[in-house]
Amino acid sequence: MSARIPKCPKALTLLLGVVMLAACGQSASQNQDPVVSEALRPLPEDLRADATVYRYNADSGEREILREGDNHVECEPRSDDGFTWCYPTSTAARRDLRARLVAEGLSSEEVAERITAAEMDGSVAPSPIGSMMYRTYDAGDRIQYLWVVVLPDQVASDLAMPTGSQRDQSLAGQGTPWMMREGTSGAHLMIPINGTEFSNTGSTAPLIDAKTITDPVTQATLPLPDDLKNVATVSTFDASTGQRVVLREGTSTVECRPHDPESGFTRCYHQDGWVSRDMNARLLAEGYSEDDASASVAKAVEDGAIPSTPMGSLGYRLYGQDDRIRLLWVLRVPGATATELGMPTESQRDNALAGRGTPWMMNEGTAGAHLMIPINSTELSNR
Repeated sequence: MSARIPKCPKALTLLLGVVMLAACGQSASQNQDPVVSEALRPLPEDLRADATVYRYNADSGEREILREGDNHVECEPRSDDGFTWCYPTSTAARRDLRARLVAEGLSSEEVAERITAAEMDGSVAPSPIGSMMYRTYDAGDRIQYLWVVVLPDQVASDLAMPTGSQRDQSLAGQGTPWMMREGTSGAHLMIPINGTEFSNTGSTAPLIDAKTITDPVTQATLPLPDDLKNVATVSTFDASTGQRVVLREGTSTVECRPHDPESGFTRCYHQDGWVSRDMNARLLAEGYSEDDASASVAKAVEDGAIPSTPMGSLGYRLYGQDDRIRLLWVLRVPGATATELGMPTESQRDNALAGRGTPWMMNEGTAGAHLMIPINSTELSNR
């Protein structure tokens, strides 16, 4: 007579299933190719799981897939010189062409000429303004964790951007973004990422209490990097009269307003960016509802009566408490999507409040689309 096999209680059966699934997941994680794992390191967490990993065959320049993904970013394994790069998939055709041309033995000048010609004839799309690249480096003699926003042919004054190098500050773990190669096809915004496990080792600067600074000009320019502080215009706005009052005339396109006691913010923008904000404030003072005021401003922008926010322009914001991001820079990308630019969209607010936030995109696909850039480890940052 065969032995009777006892039935497992339903709860035990479910428990065994959960254990087996967990074991399988752990095994899959442990068995992931270390080359793939390392290639994904430059990405924020929300982009890693579904990113493609590839490399180029050195002889042919052809792409070889190491892991097929289905999101809008892709990464190459660490190179012999210590760099690991990730890119938006929207620029894949351009990079593939470059790899094939390099494999053919063309010089860097010839490669650049061929890529430009391909863009002109439409066979390769140019890199979209605002597209994001991600980079890590494995030694402390360079910026170890760096994100790069591509801004072909743009100039700093049009975008209210700084150009003073932050390399030394970044190596010390306290760098802020700056623009390089303005006005060229290779123009870009360098965004050193401080305070994370991949960042340069450094101490957080002692916190400055902005409330102790009473001079309105000094206080208004606190959100700016040093190379913009002395050249920015500082103004106030009287909503009851609709008058803009200049406290200091600057020589740049950046304009700042002193601390607003109601909102708690100190803000700086490209001077054109204040036009729509001032119009909105005047309309509210005249009794317009917020919706009607916003609609009127949008109509004025559409009609060309007031300037629109330039694509890629940078704004600066300071807040004096720990319940919000203290030092935040904002890159305007109106109408753009995360897929087009290769950007993450998962909020980094909590990480930013803890001093280790990375950039993320908000309001994608709308006129208000922007990249939030929390600035970590400076004298004005969250601890």
